[in-house]
Amino acid sequence: MKLVPVILAGGQGSRLWPLSTPDCPKQYLPLLDPHWSLLQQTLQRAQQLSPCQPLLVCHEEQRFLAAEQCRAAGIHATLLLERDSRNTAQALALAAQFLRARGDDNVLMLVLPADHLLENIAPLQQALQHLQPWVEQGAAAVFGILPHTPATGFGYLQVSAGEAPVRPLRAFHEKPDATTAADYLQANTTAPQPCWFWNSGMLCWQVQSFLQALQQWQPQLATASAAAIAGQQQDLDFIRPNAAALQGVAALPVDIALLEPLAASGEAAVVAAVLADSGWSDIGSWTAVQALAPADAQGNAQQGNGRFYRSHNSYLHNHSGRDIALLGVTDLVVVDTADALLIAQRDALDQLRVVVADSPPVSPRKVFRPWGCYEILHPGEGYKIKRLQVKPGGQLSLQRHQQRAEHWVVVRGEATVIRQQHGELTQEILHANESTFIALGDVHALANHGNTLLEMIEVQSGDYLGEDDIERLQDIYGRE
Repeated sequence: MKLVPVILAGGQGSRLWPLSTPDCPKQYLPLLDPHWSLLQQTLQRAQQLSPCQPLLVCHEEQRFLAAEQCRAAGIHATLLLERDSRNTAQALALAAQFLRARGDDNVLMLVLPADHLLENIAPLQQALQHLQPWVEQGAAAVFGILPHTPATGFGYLQVSAGEAPVRPLRAFHEKPDATTAADYLQANTTAPQPCWFWNSGMLCWQVQSFLQALQQWQPQLATASAAAIAGQQQDLDFIRPNAAALQGVAALPVDIALLEPLAASGEAAVVAAVLADSGWSDIGSWTAVQALAPADAQGNAQQGNGRFYRSHNSYLHNHSGRDIALLGVTDLVVVDTADALLIAQRDALDQLRVVVADSPPVSPRKVFRPWGCYEILHPGEGYKIKRLQVKPGGQLSLQRHQQRAEHWVVVRGEATVIRQQHGELTQEILHANESTFIALGDVHALANHGNTLLEMIEVQSGDYLGEDDIERLQDIYGRE
């Protein structure tokens, strides 16, 4: 039976602040690999597990970022957009309704969070082989991780006793307190076989069976998600469900919305398999990131440039490129970005959400567009400096600005500068080290008709430099 990877790429970007933000949550960051983001590693993992094209569910504000990372990984995915994220129950409902609408009622959905790490894929492949016959008969399947610490940040799975590779799930238990988590671990050590596992967040479920459970336990979401997919629109390479149809739907994780009542109903409606020695991590905190990074003899770990002196068990993540030295500190976490700096004791990181909630809104420095991306290098009083990267075949909209002028300098590649003069469009070709000036009110566009990436420096000048000072006249991507 066909197995379709469904990758959940939502998220608020709060647990790994300031590197992870709402504009760029952790799944889009190369946290532990210098070349690939967590999303790209998940896409590569999905490709190993199934030849089917993955279905990726993400927020519409991150669509160009997600599409670019798929392109860079060389993997074509169907991108299903959420305008309003309402946790995993809605995301999976939309995915299942989409698959049903294209005639894939009987396919199996392999649900993979985009922001998790799995160092060894073999245990997942083996677990899938054991679980697939159960899923084909209508059961929902979950994947457990044998706990090694009494962690309070994970949900727990309680499975039936036995030695079989697949065991019925008795109950879900939400994130416990420290005492309860310690009791779970103690129970594992005294039982013939462990029965308590961390919930990995990965699932396998037949589309038809999922939708039947959805209709039974969450009928409002079943009706709303079906209407949203029925009213979907194609936007470039993206699928946009009708967001209005989802108004009023409760924001619930799939565990609470479907899996808990199914498990309580008995009859092996939910089954579990354990991923042993998989190197799984949800990378849910800077402490988890530090634990995965190579450490020196004093227990210090780092990503990016940095120096440690008389310091112990500390972590530095240098994303700004500044010269950073840690002197005489212990159990400290330092995360430096171009926009914010975090300095925290490791045992205080559970309060990071309070810091994030109090943080002022910051516009992202790097923004992805269908033609490529731009990065703000320096914002100043009355001016702004950007780096533009335009993909081969990419073209900015024909536009004009009422409150700013622009200077363009080509760094590499070949730029086609389009202007409207006397009602006609003209073209000018610029190469590396050549420049041009776009006066306030000029109708203009920029295109890359070459075969290599076009990189430019743009210097804006004017009294107002907001991104809303763009009047689009024509756009090949259909944007207004």
